[in-house]
Formats: sequence, structure tokens, C-alpha cells
Amino acid sequence: MNCGKEYPIMGFSMNGFFLLLCLLALSSSSPSFGASSEQIVTNMSYVISATNLKPYDWRYSKVELPPFYASASIELSSNVNLNLEHIDKYPKMKLPIICFHFGGPPLPDVSNTAIEDLVLNDLPSGSVGDIQNLQNEEQCYPLQEMMTFKLSSLQITPGVYYIGLFNGFGPIRTQSKMINRGSAYSFTANITVEGCLNPRMWGEYCNRAVDDLSMEQSNGRYNEIVESIAYRNYSRTICRQKFDVDAYALTVMEPVQQVRITAKNISEASRNSREFSIMLYARYNALPDKISHDYATDISEDPLVIQLPRAGVWYFAIEPVFKSNVQQGMQKGNIEPCYLVEWEVIACMQEKAVSNCTWKQHVLQAIPYQNQIVYLPDRGNVSSESVDFYLEPYLSKSSYGNGHGSDNGWTYFLLYTEQGTEGYNTHIQLTSDTKLSYGLYVRFGGLPSLDMWDFSYLDQTSNSNNNSMFKLYDTSQEGINLYILYPTAGLWIIGLRHPVHLNNQSSPQTMMTISTDTCPNQCSGHGKCVFKKDLSESADYSYCSCDRNYGGFDCSVTLLSKAEQRLQVIFLIASNAAALLPAFKVFQQKAFAEWVIFMSSGISSALYHACDVGSWCALSYSVLQFMDFWLSFLAVVSTFVYLTIFSETAKRTIHTAAAIITALIAQSGATRSNNIIIVLSIGALAFLLGWLIQLCTRCKSFSFPVGSSLKITERWQSSKDQLLGLMMAIYRYFRWGYVLLGVIAMSMAAISWIKEASETYWIWHSIWHISIYTSAFFFICSKAKTQNVDNQEAPAAASYELTRQESFARV
Repeated sequence: MNCGKEYPIMGFSMNGFFLLLCLLALSSSSPSFGASSEQIVTNMSYVISATNLKPYDWRYSKVELPPFYASASIELSSNVNLNLEHIDKYPKMKLPIICFHFGGPPLPDVSNTAIEDLVLNDLPSGSVGDIQNLQNEEQCYPLQEMMTFKLSSLQITPGVYYIGLFNGFGPIRTQSKMINRGSAYSFTANITVEGCLNPRMWGEYCNRAVDDLSMEQSNGRYNEIVESIAYRNYSRTICRQKFDVDAYALTVMEPVQQVRITAKNISEASRNSREFSIMLYARYNALPDKISHDYATDISEDPLVIQLPRAGVWYFAIEPVFKSNVQQGMQKGNIEPCYLVEWEVIACMQEKAVSNCTWKQHVLQAIPYQNQIVYLPDRGNVSSESVDFYLEPYLSKSSYGNGHGSDNGWTYFLLYTEQGTEGYNTHIQLTSDTKLSYGLYVRFGGLPSLDMWDFSYLDQTSNSNNNSMFKLYDTSQEGINLYILYPTAGLWIIGLRHPVHLNNQSSPQTMMTISTDTCPNQCSGHGKCVFKKDLSESADYSYCSCDRNYGGFDCSVTLLSKAEQRLQVIFLIASNAAALLPAFKVFQQKAFAEWVIFMSSGISSALYHACDVGSWCALSYSVLQFMDFWLSFLAVVSTFVYLTIFSETAKRTIHTAAAIITALIAQSGATRSNNIIIVLSIGALAFLLGWLIQLCTRCKSFSFPVGSSLKITERWQSSKDQLLGLMMAIYRYFRWGYVLLGVIAMSMAAISWIKEASETYWIWHSIWHISIYTSAFFFICSKAKTQNVDNQEAPAAASYELTRQESFARV
């Protein structure tokens, strides 16, 4: 079993069972792990090969930290070269960054905290950074040449995490771009995980023994059931002379009402010491200590009550302490405190919840429907083809023990999202013909209440819309339409607080829809939903690819107003009128093939840009893009060919070959920056080839009469005269003033090409149109005559021949 295999991916998504097999098989079948101690396994490495990030490109990688992991490290190297001392001078939205998020992919575009704290979270190059509190918010750091991150099980709880690398972020990230130029970066990464061999040993160094209370009742049954209330009890008698810290784990399999921890039967010696206390620290999904914990109390005085705990594993640390350091030194060696600690889990039976188990809770079924998953209650009250259901028949009738008004009750809906759906979105929608009277609360893993929730909506002014992963759409008094973005896979509970009289209505009025959707709000009608695999190839995620005028994660951000769009349309289309200049000139010279190419190039470019800016599409976008780039490349090569001295047959051959080659270039990657260099090189090669052939022809045509006795100096002089004649022919062949103007126009085109960026593309590309067609016009005008150079040099050759004959006569 090759558990230490290096994969060409970032992260690792093997389930806990497979990892456990790897760990247990270490001693006999996995030598690639390297050195290991008695309790820790090291060098579980996963490697990502070199991956490129284009401007405004991003990559995700899913990382699963198993329950028995001790620590993990992430080593990342890239070719980014940022000066952190002057990082505040960089445009923040163009910075390459790395982000971490618990449960689902990070979205720095919508996370105000990630953006505001980005510069504060920078790390010195090559340093080690500890990542904490990822359950509450995502964390982002500027990407650097060398980075190392440490993840400890005491700081980062086990579970699914996503790493995101972004080469720029913000609304423009999802905008479709014809040209996407800027700095591109590459990165590689290595992830190493250390796990504990002994399942009873936990902690960063696997040196803390944990007693799993749930092992006593593997069947999950309750000890006692009174009416609809069920009780499950666990207890431990503890006697510790050295005052060691004891750790316990309790698995809560389902949403329950409370967990209550009490200390009983405390020994008299301990109780009479007065300075003695029993500190209990509780933490969800990770070992607690004095610093990192969710709850802490002295259970020798009062029990700890965890109301509505999340389903999962809860960890407890129990430490007997003396409140006074003096007392601690005097008595610690003399007192052996003994006490009984009892855990009591209180839950409701028969689909009841909270409030003395009088409120209703419903487990929803996940049903695939087209490109989404819908969640529905039992089919008794739901049509077999429905994706929504009437809400009133499922509402609670009791308001007992609410404490917030006798007319209100709660109804809960439980849904389980599957692993691998973290890259999608949960959609919750309520619609009614009348004003809604619901407060909506959503919580992961536990029952929500007025005090405990992850997302909430009361009305348009009181909601959690400031949460980056919670978005409202088209919400009014008659409807609620919200999305939870990239939610953690697992148990989600939706709680509705409502007047209890609603379920007594003669006819239901409120429809509820709960589903897992691909892209939020269908990309607001301004884009298309795209699906992609993360780098580990273990999870899909969806995102919006927006139209040219829109951006944002849901294409709801207007990047171009109507006036700006009209201005860009005018510039990008009208600038192609410059193609008339070279087209008119070649038509005047009766070069009809070149005339067709220039006219077609200008027309196809205008049509393409009209479609690109969202004005009007004559053909499909891909066809128009191909035609624009192909004919533009062909026009460049044709200009060079026009300036050479080829026969018409040779020109037709070169045009055919150029059409094939440029078509292949446009088809394989039309927008690549190096395409223009390739096309210019092809044109220049054809130009030089034409003049090289002319030179060879002139050299072969030059010969001396048989039996001539010219001296070496005379032959050298003759060769010089021949080369001078060729240079004079080239000089007379071109009008050099037009050549200079063509070079200037081409330089302007090169500058505009370099200056093109997503934000200023329209103005610089319009200048590119004008400059490149104008340069073609000037180069075409620079061709003075079309007759053969040999004919031009006939008088000079005849004069030279007469001079040579006179020399022979004198001899």
C-alpha cells in the first residue's frame, strides 16, 4: 500500500477510512513515510506540480484533515516577486493571493474581512505562519516566492478545507475578456500531514490520551425516555494525585437539546480545601485547553450546560486546580481529589424539537432534479413531480416555553448535503400571496435559535446579508430568496419562527423551495454557469463566467454602463474603418487578392467587436473571433508579400501557404500574445526570401567572357559595382519617407499592444486598429514601382558592358 505516494495534485481528498488503513499498515507496507516515532507518523506528502495562473485566473484545491491528524504543513514556492515593504502601493485587486476557507472554496471577491485584512496578514518571505479560526472566516495572504504554513490540531479542527490561489480578484475576475494580459505566475506546493497511530492519543504531538465516552453505547440508544424526551448518560470517576488533565470525547450523532456536564461526589478533603475547583473546558471538533475552547466553567460550583450543541464530536478537558498558588504548593502533594463527572445528553424523540419537545422537526429527502438537488419532506403531502411544497401543513402548533411571546413557535427542517457538493450553493426560497410572517434562521450541525445561528433573515433591514457567504435576491414582504454560497457538506438545519395560528389557515398560502443549485441566481442573467474540477480532481465547483459588461461572483456587478458600452462600441467598430486605407491603395494598384484580404479583415473585426461588447452578433462568438484573428494575421503576411519581388505565380503560392498557417494559429489559440510575433516573423521571412532570391539571380547572371584576362582588382571592382547596383535598385524600389511613416505607425501599434489591459482594452485596441492599418497603408505606398528590378538595372548593366568592351579593345 503506497500511502506516501506523490500525486501531481494539490491537497488530498482520500476519505478517513483509507487514511486509517494507510496509518495502520505503516509498519509493514509503507516505507515511504520516512521516520516515525511511537505515536506519530510523518512525511505523508502530497505534491502539486507546476501550475500556471494567468491574470485574474484562480485554482482551488480540496484538503481533508482526518479526525486523527496531529499537524500539517503547507510549503509553497512560486515565481512571485513582491516587495512586502511596499505592498500597500500595489493595486490590491491585482495582487496574487492565497486564501484558506473551511468547508467550501474561498471567495475573496465577496469577503469584506479577507480584503480588509489582506495586507495585515502578510508574512515575511520564507517565514512560518500559523493559521487559526478558519471556521469563522476565510484568511488570505499575499502570495510570495516561498511560503510555509503550519496547521495544528489544537488550532485547526479536522474537516474539509479549501485552498484558493488567485492572480488578482474582484468583480473583474469573472468578466469575460477578449484580451487578458498581465503578469502570469506559476507555483508548486507540498503538503505534509502528521497523524496519530494510537486512536486514543491526540494532540499536536499525540501525547494526550482521550477517553471516548461514545464507545460505551455504540448503538446510540438512550438510557431513559420520558414522554418525548430522551436521556443518555455517561459518567467517569476521577482520582488524580498529580492533578493531571483528563480529556474525553463525546460523539453527538444528531441535533439534541442540550449536553449537561456535572461534577458529583467530590471528596471531603477536596471540598473542604475551599481553594479547590474542577475546571471543565469544552470545544467542538478539537481538543480544548485554557486558551482555545468554546465553553469553560468550574463544574464543582455549577454544571456546564451546552444548549443546542452541534452534531459531531465534542471534546472535554477536566483539570482540578487550586485557585491560590500558595495553596497549590502546600496541598497539591497531600490531596488526591476524587469526584464523579457525569455527562447527560437530552434529546427529543418522534420528530420533535426544543420547547419541552413540542415543536416539529422534519428530515428532508434529497431528490436529484435536472441539474440540481431538491429537498422535500415526506411524499404524503407533496406531489411526485414537485420541487417545492406548501409550508403550512408542516408548521408547529405549540408556542410552549418560547419566552419571546406566546403566539410564536418554531419549525425545523433538516437536510444533509453530500460530500463533494461544497462547490455548489444552497438555495432557500419562500413565496406567498400575502405578507410573510416568518423569521428564518439557518445553522450548520445544530438547531438554530434566536441566539445561535449562522445565517438569518427577519426582514430586509434585519438579516445577515453582511455575511460574505449569504446573499439575498429579489426579497420583498411577500417573498424570501437567498443563497448560501459554497456551504460546508453535512447537516444543515433551517429554523422558521412563526405565529402558531398559521397552520390553521383554511388554504395553504406559502410555498417553500430548498435546493442545491449550481450558480447563484442563474448568474443574474448576464453570464453562464461553468463547472470545473479542483486540483485534487476529487471535487467539482461551479462559477459564473460573466458577459463583457458584468462581473462579480454572480454577474450582478455592472462594470460598463450603457453610455460606456456605446462609447466602446463606437471606438472598436469605427476604428476598423482604417482598413479602407490599405484596401484602397492595393485596389488602385490592381492587387485584387490583397484588396479582398484587407476589406474582409476590417469587416470581420468590426463584426467581432460588436459581438464582444454585447451589441449584436452576426454569427457565433467563436466563429467571429476566429475570422477576426485569422484575417488580421493574413493581412500582415500579405503586406510583406506585396513588398517583395515575386512573380504572380509565386505570390499565389505564398498566399495559399500563409492562409493555411495563419488559420492554424488562429484556431489553436487566437488570443495568445506571442501570435503577433509569429505572424510578423512569417511575413519578414517571406520579405527577406524574396530579396534573397533576387540577389542570387543577379549573381548568377553576372559572368566574364571566356578567355578574358581581367585582373583580380578589376574583377573585385566589377563585383562591387554589381552589389552597388542591387543596393541602388532597392533604394529606388522604395519611397523611404513612406517607409519611415510606416515604421512610426507600427511602433504606435506595438505600444498600444503592450498597453492593452482589461480595464483600458477598448481604447488601446482601437488605437491598435488605426495604427496597424495605417502602417500597412504607408508600407504599400512605399513601393515606388512594380516592374522587375532587373529591368530597372538594364541601362546600368549596358553601360557597364560598353565600358568593359572598350577596355578589351585598348588591350
